[in-house]
Amino acid sequence: MRRFKLFVVGVVGLAVVGGWGLVGAQQPQAINVDCAKESLQKAIDKAPPDAVINVSGTCKENLFVIKNLTIRGPNATLASPNQYFPVVAVTNGKLQLLGEPGKPLTISDGDRGVVVVGKDAHAVLEQVTVAKNVWGGVLVADGAATVRSSTISGNGVGIAVFDRAEITNNTIKDNKGCGVWATDKKIQNWAVDATVTGKDNSFSTNAAGDLCPADFKWPAGFKK
Repeated sequence: MRRFKLFVVGVVGLAVVGGWGLVGAQQPQAINVDCAKESLQKAIDKAPPDAVINVSGTCKENLFVIKNLTIRGPNATLASPNQYFPVVAVTNGKLQLLGEPGKPLTISDGDRGVVVVGKDAHAVLEQVTVAKNVWGGVLVADGAATVRSSTISGNGVGIAVFDRAEITNNTIKDNKGCGVWATDKKIQNWAVDATVTGKDNSFSTNAAGDLCPADFKWPAGFKK
């Protein structure tokens, strides 16, 4: 009986400490990047899937993401070094771009702020400011985007959707084109069927209108 008890204790110990994932499973250690000294793109390339990267300072790079990743940057800025490329392009995996209440992560100065182009790509923006991008703030060409509790301001089009987007509790203002633009109509030979969900968005002073076109299937309560 004593041997059996010792065996059970040993098995439980292996499960807890050694990797059965019941208790004490190790989480990947966060990666810290100071953009005054380091390249965020190099950190993205080296990071294992599902890593968290904590960013500080201003990162002047065109970023390319093809894996599940979280970039957390309260009061940090991601900015394109020129206005001919997007600040962040996501072609595969789920990228979370996160600020904090009162301390947004800012994405600015690209041709577009965030581009999602890949059927398995998903960008999540929360507590983010997307501003001063020439052609648009967020473009969902293929894949999905979730934009929550963020400010989309001073871009070309605020958010353009060709595929799927959830847009909730944002301030969308002062864009030079539409606040949110979506289409479910065929464009040349490209079959497009955009789906937009969400609610409680505040709109103001978007030069081409808040929602374009007005007859798109906008959700009830989408606009405050």
